[in-house]
Amino acid sequence: MTLTDKPIPQVANWHILGAGAMGCLWACALANPLRQPGHPVTQVTLLLRDQATLADYPGQVRSSDLDRPLSIPAIAITGHPGQTLVQIDNLLVSTKAQDTLAAVASVASQLSSGARIVLLQNGLKVQQQLSQRYGADRVFCLSTSHGAWLRAPFDVVHAGNGEAWLGQLGPGDASSRARLQSLLALLPARELNIQTDDNITARLWRKLAINCAVNALTVIHDCRNGELLNMAQARQTLASLCTEISTVLQAIPGAPAMVDLQAQVDRVLTVTADNVSSTLQDIRRGRPTEIDHLNGYLGELANHHHIPCPVNEAVLQQMRVIESRAIRGDPPARTRSPST
Repeated sequence: MTLTDKPIPQVANWHILGAGAMGCLWACALANPLRQPGHPVTQVTLLLRDQATLADYPGQVRSSDLDRPLSIPAIAITGHPGQTLVQIDNLLVSTKAQDTLAAVASVASQLSSGARIVLLQNGLKVQQQLSQRYGADRVFCLSTSHGAWLRAPFDVVHAGNGEAWLGQLGPGDASSRARLQSLLALLPARELNIQTDDNITARLWRKLAINCAVNALTVIHDCRNGELLNMAQARQTLASLCTEISTVLQAIPGAPAMVDLQAQVDRVLTVTADNVSSTLQDIRRGRPTEIDHLNGYLGELANHHHIPCPVNEAVLQQMRVIESRAIRGDPPARTRSPST
C-alpha cells in the first residue's frame, strides 16, 4: 500500500518532535477534542529531547486558543537503554532548522514503512536534504504565517492567526495531490487555515528570500519588524539586500523570479509591524539562530553560481558576531548597520 491510497484511519497517531512555540501550537490544534466533526480521533505524543526535559514536563500543554490545558503524553527520544520504542506513523517536526537532520535521524528507526514526515522549518535547505534522504513522497513541507511564542515552557500564545500551506518538493502531479489530500484529512485544516499547494517549493523560496531580507536586520537593529521601515540605515541596507537576493534567485534553476522583492518585503513588514522575528527571539534568549539556513544558505548559493553578495555577507558576519555574544551571555554591542 502506498501513501497515495493509504486509507484515512479511525485513530490518527501523531508524534511531535520539537516542543517550542510552533510544536505546542500544532500539538494543541491536533489534540483538541473539539475539532471539526468527522475527523478521526487524534492521539498526540510529544517527543522530548532527553529524560531531564521529560522530568520537567507537567503533562499538559496550554494554549491561548483553549479554555483549559490539554493532557498530552510525552516520551524522551534519548533516555535509558531499556526505553520502549514506539512506532511513528505521522511525524511533525518543529525543531530549529539546524537541529532537524539530527532530530529526525534520532527517531528514524521508529518510523513505520509508510510514515509521513511533516516539516515546519524556515528556509529550504533542510527540506531538500530530508526529501533526498527519506524520499520525496514521504516528506511534506508546511509554510505558515501563524505567529506563536511561549509564555513559559509548554504554554503557547497564538499571537497571530494566519494561514498554512502544505505541499511536497516533487512535481505537483495527481499522485502528489492524492497524498496531500490524504494527509490534510489528518490535520487541523479548519483550525489553522491549512491549504494544499502544488508548488510549495516556490512558496518556500519566497519565504526564504523575505526572511533573508528581514530577520538578520531586526537583530542588528534590535527592533520589531515594522521599525525597519522607519530607520534610514536599515532601509538602505534592506534595499541593497533585496537587489542581491533577486539577482541570486534569477540564477538558480527552479527558483521564482522576485523582481518585486522590495515591495513584498515592505508589505510583510507593514502587516507584521509589531512582530518580533524568530531570529531576534532566539538572540534575546541566548540561543543559536537559523541564520546559516537563511542568509548563510543564500551565500552558499551565490558562491555556487559565482554571484557576488557583499551586503548579504556583511549582514551574515555581523549577525554571527551578535549570535556568538548572545550565546556567551555578553551584553549586546552598539548597533551599527552593515556597509552598503
